[in-house]
Amino acid sequence: MNGSKSVMPMLAALLAAIIGGAIWALIVVLTEYEVGIVAWAIGGLAAFAVSFFAKKITPVHQVLAVVASLLGILLGKYFIYSYLLIGEAAGIMAMFHIEVIRMFPQFISALFGGMDIIFVLLAIVTAWQLPVKLASNRSEAEEGVSTE
Repeated sequence: MNGSKSVMPMLAALLAAIIGGAIWALIVVLTEYEVGIVAWAIGGLAAFAVSFFAKKITPVHQVLAVVASLLGILLGKYFIYSYLLIGEAAGIMAMFHIEVIRMFPQFISALFGGMDIIFVLLAIVTAWQLPVKLASNRSEAEEGVSTE
């Protein structure tokens, strides 16, 4: 497979993951409640981004969607962790201080509970399967248009 055919899907998936993680953290900040289903949605968002920018879905694209969804979930957890650690008074840039970043691995196991694992697994399955289904639907729609 030509590597250049994966660049746009990869960038789109990474952008979707960052946006998804930030939205998840924002929901937690505003509601003071972690809605785990948003992690699942991050998997769907990454899968949609890959599918939208890839002409033909290959296993490489599926792996890109899975990795991006995991990155988005991890970023969301990091944003939530840093908000809980430093609060809003320190400002958004404080979450990127080296001390905050260094402490994150120590708390990562405390950030993932049983329900989180379920939603992460759902995100992985969704990120793997959805690009193929979306591409299949797209090709069926294109065939329907060309026969008319």
